[in-house]
Amino acid sequence: MKLTKWILTGVVAAGSCHNLMAGNFGAEYTTEWQTDFRQGVNWVNLLHLSYSSPTFLGMQLNAASVSIAQTREEAFMHDLQTFSNIEEENLPFALSMLGIGRETEKYSVFFGIRNVNEDYFTSPCTSLFTNSSCGIFPTLSAETPLANYPVASVGFDGKIRWNWWLFQLSVYNGTGYKQLTGKENVFRFCPKSDGILGMTSLNYEYNGSNYFMGFALRSGMLEHHENGNQRPETETAEKECARIIWAYAEQRLSSHCSLLLQYSLRTGTPTGCRRYAGAGIVVQCGKTQGGIVLNRADFVNEKEWAAELTWKIPCLKRGYLQPALHLIRNDVSKGLAGLIRFGYRIA
Repeated sequence: MKLTKWILTGVVAAGSCHNLMAGNFGAEYTTEWQTDFRQGVNWVNLLHLSYSSPTFLGMQLNAASVSIAQTREEAFMHDLQTFSNIEEENLPFALSMLGIGRETEKYSVFFGIRNVNEDYFTSPCTSLFTNSSCGIFPTLSAETPLANYPVASVGFDGKIRWNWWLFQLSVYNGTGYKQLTGKENVFRFCPKSDGILGMTSLNYEYNGSNYFMGFALRSGMLEHHENGNQRPETETAEKECARIIWAYAEQRLSSHCSLLLQYSLRTGTPTGCRRYAGAGIVVQCGKTQGGIVLNRADFVNEKEWAAELTWKIPCLKRGYLQPALHLIRNDVSKGLAGLIRFGYRIA
């Protein structure tokens, strides 16, 4: 509860002091109540702060951080994909971005601290859903200690735009961190021990539809997935090369409806999630937006089906209210989980 009070205090402070800071300051507070309708309720809070300011030669300083607090330590159920994309261990403060960048109409570059969630899987339809697999495919995140929320790493990201096309190339330290000091700090860049992660994607946008195709290559040590497969201690020091390909489409069917299709494949490692596929429908009704998505994740030792039904309702000018219902079934268990999420952009 102390962390929860700390985050709520930060929300108030962020709203009152942003006028005192140069540049552009942003703050977004997200809170959600979760339940499995049997074991009670979990309250999760996320505070995201951001700051940007012009520097020299057209460059810009960018910084962002996350703070997380929740009231329940143990998970409601054995869900391999994690039904909430903001739920994590309590974390008072962690950098998600800190570096120098430049952006024009035709290209953008960035170097510094960054996580993959800033650059990939941020399209309109995938961003609606609250489950973690729409935020980043499990073929990438499971058993791979990459710079995925809430951790980050030193990296480079570049984008080139041409008409309706977008080409993107990113390189990160192979292991993400959240500490500011010590040996395992977020400023560390050590490919020899941490590995290296390279990601690239080609995106096409036309007439309200979006198409994405990408490839990731990570060389380095793996780690066992917290809900999935456990590796013997004797194997954890082995270095392996994971190759992940993905493709997804957001096909506009009408002015109010889009079809979402997702697929990803992982090779080169004996652990993690080997295949992932998903399909869904997103509907726009006035200012509100809703959708349903069904996905399947094929882990080495388990398979999981998951479905989500959600609706997002704008409120209070800068905020939104979003209920969601999740149905989860895998080889170990099956269950139902619900959440109500409230988000508010403070500045």
